Formats: sequence, C-alpha cells, structure tokens
Amino acid sequence: MVRKSTIFPSVSSLRPHTRKAIPWSAAPLLLPVAAFGAGIALSAYLDYGYGTTFLVATLVLCLPVLALHLRPAPHPFYASAASVSLLLAVLSFGGWYAGERHPLNDASHFGHRQQEGTLTYGTADAVRQAGSRTAVTLSVERLIDDRAVFPATGLLLAYLEGGEDLRVGDRLLLSAEPTRVPPPLNPGVFDYAAYLAGQSVYHRTYADAEEWQLVPAPPGWSLRQIGDRSRAAWFASLTPFLEDDNLAVAAALIMGKRDLLGSEVRSAYADTGAIHVLAVSGLHVGILALIVMQLLGWLLPPRPFWFLVRSAVTIGVVWYFALITGLSPSVQRAALMVSVVLTGKSVNRRNSIFNLLAISALLMLAIEPKQLFQVGFQLSFAAVAGIALFARRLQRLVRLPGKLHLAWDAVSVSTAAQLGTLPFTLYYFGQFPVYFLLSGTLVIVFAYLVLTMGLFHGVLALIGLPHQWLTPTGTLLNGVVEVQNTFIRYCSELPGATLQLTSFGVVSAIGLLALIAVLAYLAYRPSHRARWLAMGVTGLLASYWMLSPALTPRPGFFTVYHLPRLTLIDVYDGHAAAAVGDSVPARLADYQIEPSRKVVATDLGGPLRFDRDTSLAPVAVAYPLLRLLDRRVLVLDGDLSYPEALASLPAPDLVLVRGGFRPDDVPPSLANRPIVVDGSNPPYLTDDWRVAFPRVHITAEDGAYRYEVTDIE
Repeated sequence: MVRKSTIFPSVSSLRPHTRKAIPWSAAPLLLPVAAFGAGIALSAYLDYGYGTTFLVATLVLCLPVLALHLRPAPHPFYASAASVSLLLAVLSFGGWYAGERHPLNDASHFGHRQQEGTLTYGTADAVRQAGSRTAVTLSVERLIDDRAVFPATGLLLAYLEGGEDLRVGDRLLLSAEPTRVPPPLNPGVFDYAAYLAGQSVYHRTYADAEEWQLVPAPPGWSLRQIGDRSRAAWFASLTPFLEDDNLAVAAALIMGKRDLLGSEVRSAYADTGAIHVLAVSGLHVGILALIVMQLLGWLLPPRPFWFLVRSAVTIGVVWYFALITGLSPSVQRAALMVSVVLTGKSVNRRNSIFNLLAISALLMLAIEPKQLFQVGFQLSFAAVAGIALFARRLQRLVRLPGKLHLAWDAVSVSTAAQLGTLPFTLYYFGQFPVYFLLSGTLVIVFAYLVLTMGLFHGVLALIGLPHQWLTPTGTLLNGVVEVQNTFIRYCSELPGATLQLTSFGVVSAIGLLALIAVLAYLAYRPSHRARWLAMGVTGLLASYWMLSPALTPRPGFFTVYHLPRLTLIDVYDGHAAAAVGDSVPARLADYQIEPSRKVVATDLGGPLRFDRDTSLAPVAVAYPLLRLLDRRVLVLDGDLSYPEALASLPAPDLVLVRGGFRPDDVPPSLANRPIVVDGSNPPYLTDDWRVAFPRVHITAEDGAYRYEVTDIE
C-alpha cells in the first residue's frame, strides 16, 4: 500500500513504474553530436593543433568497438564501456576535423605566402557600406608577384575607397598588404577579431582608390549573385513607399539588410529584447515556411504526394530566401532545420525534435566547425530546445475559451524561448528585458505581418506590376512598420525596461543552465527527487550569487586606456572609484571605456584634471606625480618643460608617457623603471620607444595597461 503524502500529493500518487519514461532512444544522435561539438571545442582550446594526436586517438578508441562487434554475446559492462569508447572516439574525431578545417592550418592560405609587393586576387562574397569605405569580404583565389601566380585560399576583409558600386561576385585585384585583425586594445570592448575569426576571417586591409581595381568577370551568374540581384530589386520596390527608420527596419526584418539601422533604433530594440527580429534568423524562416505551406495547403489537395510537393516547394523557397538575405549563418541554420523537419515528415518519419536538432547541428558543424562558437548558433538551438521543453507545458497551465487560447499560446512560446536562451543572453549581453512578455510576444505578430506583406509586395513587384498597383501594399506595409516602431519605443521608455547585470560569469551561466535542465526534467517527469534537486540547485546558485562578492572581492586596480590623442586612467580601490585625465567624447567613451566600468558598478563622474591638485582615497594628483592605489606614478608630458630637479623627485614605481614625450629625453635614472606609452603619443614615435626601451608597454600595440593589487592598506 502506498501512503499518500500531504506535502506532494500529485507526486506521491505516482508509482515509480507508472511514471513516464524518458525516451532517450528517440534521440540517438544527441550524445554523439554533443561529443563531436566537445571535440571541436577542445581543438579550439588547443589552438587547432595536435591533429595527428587526435587522429591516432580516434583510431585507438575505435578498437574496443570493433572488438565488441566481433564478439557474439558481449557482457553488458563491456557494451557500456564500448559505448563510452565510441563517444570518446567521436570527440577525438571532432578535434581532428576542426583542426583540418581551420583555415590557418591550410598551407595554401594567403596569410602564409603574403609578402610585400604581392597582389591579391579574389571574388567578392559580401559587400556592405562601412562609413566612407566599402567593406568587401574577398574570397582569395590567387597571389601574384613578379615571378609567378600562386593558387591561394582564405577570406580577406577589405575596406575599399570608392567601391560604392561593387556587387557580390565581382572580381578584384588588390595591391594593399593584408594584416592580421588586431585584438581589442581596451578591456571589455567587443572582440571584433574573435568575431571575424568565427567566420574564418583573420586578415584585413585598407585599400585606397589606386590600390585596387575591378577585373572583368567571365559571363554567367553564381548563386550568390542571383541572390544579391534579387535582394537589390526587392529593396528597390520598398524605397518609394518607406523612408528613414521605417525603411531601415523593414529592410532588416524582411531581407536582412541592416546597414541602414541607426543607433537609436538598435538601442530601442535591444533594450526591449526584440533585437532578434532585425536579424533574419529562424523566426523569419519559420514564418516564411509557414506562409508557403499554408498557401499551398489551400491550393493543393491533402494527399501524401501533394504534401511531398508542398514540402519540396517550401524548401526551395526557403533556400532562395536564404540566398536573398546573404546566406548568413543564422539563415543557413534555420533553412537547414526546416529542410530536415519537412524531409522527415515527407517520408513519414516521426523523429524527436531533439534528434532533428542533433541532425541539423551535425550538418552545420560539418560544413563549418567554427559555428559552434557563434552566439547566434547557441541562441538558435537554445531557443528551439526551450520551446520543445517548456512551451506545451506552459500552454496547459491556462485554459482560455475559443480563439483566446491563441494569445496564451503565443505567450507560452515566447516565454519558453526566453527560458531556453536565458543563460546565454545574461552571459553574453549582461542584460535582461523586463517586459519581454509584452514586447517579445507582440513583436512576433508584427514580424509575421511585416514579412507577409513584404513578401506579397515583392512578388507583385517581381511580376512587373506598375507603381500605382503597388501603392496599397507599400502604404499598408509602411503603416504596420510605423506601428511596430512606435510600440518598441514605448516599451523601451517604460521604467526599468532593462535589467543590467554588472557581472554574470561562466559559473553563473552553467549553474542557471543546470537549473533550467532540472526544471525541464521536473516538468517532464515529476518526482520527489527532481523537486529536491531543483531546490538544491536553486539554493546553491542563490548562495553563490550572495556570497561570491564577500568570498572573492574585486581587487583594487587601475587601468591606463588606449585612446587616440587622449590620456585617461580609471582607479578602483575595492570601494571607491575615480578617473584621472582628459575628457573623452561620449561616443568614444560608450564604446571604449564603459564596458570596462560595468564591473565596478560605481559612478566615476568626470575625470580629475592633471593641472589641479587633488587627494582622494584611490588617487592623488600633484602633477607630474600621481598616486594610484599603492603605486607612485611619474608622468612625462611632452607639453611640459621638466626642470633639472626632476631627478630629485621620489623614485616612481611606474612612468607614464603622454603628449609626445620623446624617448631621448628620458632621464637615465628612470631607464630601468616600468614605462607605459599611452595613446596620446603620436604613432610615429612607437618604433623609437621600442628601440630605446625594448620592455616598454605601448598601449597602441600591447593594449591598455592594467595594474591590480590584492591588499590595500
């Protein structure tokens, strides 16, 4: 007899053997794909080396599997051991494969052969405007020098002067020398080099008008050219009816053209958690597939053969749309997911959604292993997994009559997607949209309307209807986009629209991910164990968040930033913070300084001036001497005349050079002191400083200088 519990009646009433079993066999590819991804991550951690070691390990780990296969009746223990060995073999194979696909491991990569005077020839894969220049992603095909022509591979990001008329598929010849994309020079700044590396771009170049030329291409169009021409024609059909922010948002939402978006629009959409609609991704591809399937469902009879036709046409339209939007990784992922799902349904296979996700991930990683590290890749799969795990169960919580249940269904899907992506958004972006239920749900409705009308308008323009026939669809589209923008601005202006986090590290992200996984298990299979586990993980996570500031306090530090023609030092002693130096323009400060200041969570105010003596807890100014925490700093300023008594000043712990002070003028007594040359110095003095003082820290090359102290009296 099972005694009923008054604490957990809904759980204790379930006998162990009557609880719903988790069908792990429905997703057999889940663990192998996870192992393959782990191998890619391990290879990246090892800088894509040790290829031979990974390959040998793969072969060795396959031996137990082969031995088990030859054994007629293996013991269950050996079968389990062979399964583990097979997963480790897949992991090792992933490490080898990632190294083989790493562009810089290819001996024919242009970066290994580029020399001064070498010409670079290639095809434009992507073209966009970047300020006064045109940014072209060039697929390098050949290197040309005085002696020969060498075949080459790799991608080069070229910023060209006067390239406004360039199109995808154009052939270019460059004489400008490529250089490696540098890492960020200030802490916390967006790592553009890592972002480009995730797209297999490691080199860039700046070419003036006389350093590049357009090479006549052979007749014929590639698939990318067809997509680019279609995109241009589609965009041209919108310009007579939309303008300014409405045109920018419509172009971004419909066809992935984001270069028209202003900073205010981006900020409003980001603060409300709706920025994803401005980047063509799974949402847009899913809406497109739904529209096409519904339309064909009205036109074709409901029979298996015609379902196959509907699926084939939908897959074709989805991939053509992917071409138009530039075949970005997010669109490729979504198009591949749609293709896998529709193909599975067409052949009457009832696959688990997680198995379909695993198949999609495997294909994507096989095409480009570096997609594993793209934020969009992680968010896409996390969102779909969240919807699969939580949406149905959230929908069952509330029963609404009639068509009202559709509104709750939309809220449930939005909440489930937000729950799946929560650890990733907090870790990567450090903010949470408080009103996501309002903005995130309605923006999906707006996206459906805008994309539907944009597609209909584009088809009408494609078949050649005159301008007056396009006026109704263009005007209606403009009105819907205007309402959407107004709604987003309203949400962004609500009090507390965005919750900013000063720090959310790897431990917090992993802990939150574990909690969500336990909640998913609890929702699928309620039990005492799952509830206690959920409460335990919640308690551990809450304890970590509450106690970590006390157990691991932030040490005091000061940072000498790299800012062109400016000097700025931030000082933080663990309690108070201050800034010393020049005033920095707001736009430059937002990009180069504020990311580092977020971890301090203290208002620094305006910087203390060098020409005014000041004494505060973290800093004191008696120019040219500074006290920064426990360090005595002497400033050598090129705009000042230093008296002979300079040598009689107290010996500094650090020398800061600013304003063009020359290395020849450094007193001999300071030659052995640590020297920092900041961004206020002209670039032409860099080589002089490096020759005179080989150990000098030059922020233009070495990045911002940071000093940390763990014990401040």
